[in-house]
Amino acid sequence: MRTDLRSWLAGLLVLVPLALMAAAEGDPLVVEDAWIREAPPNAMALAGYLSIENRGKTDRALVAVHSPAFTRVELHRSIQEGGVAKMVPQDSMPIPAGGRLVLRPGDYHLMMMHPTRPLQAGDTVEATLQFDDGATQEVSFQVRRGHGEMHEHHHE
Repeated sequence: MRTDLRSWLAGLLVLVPLALMAAAEGDPLVVEDAWIREAPPNAMALAGYLSIENRGKTDRALVAVHSPAFTRVELHRSIQEGGVAKMVPQDSMPIPAGGRLVLRPGDYHLMMMHPTRPLQAGDTVEATLQFDDGATQEVSFQVRRGHGEMHEHHHE
């Protein structure tokens, strides 16, 4: 019985400091400036943007986004090919250790398909980001009037 107690205490002495260190570090992924471009009420897709800073020491990746405000959300990247802008679906988006992933018009972005209700500038949309390690993070997107060029591309 005493040996079991000693083993349990020894294990606890190892695990508690590790748990405290992990809690002190906090979440190494910091999401900023999440917004969705306002579109006409009958639009079938809206574009979403955000920035994710990776304060950790391990490369990470965004692998999915889910929102009750849309039937589905796809990860995309715009590329120029032969003078034509194309949207290419992405399985994931890299977030380098110590770096940042920026989703912006003309580059990585979210295609937020089939809104479940009309969205106007000033509205807030809740979503869940899913990462390659299975972790998730809740984020609030602000709906804003368009910034810069319209988001029209050919799908590949």
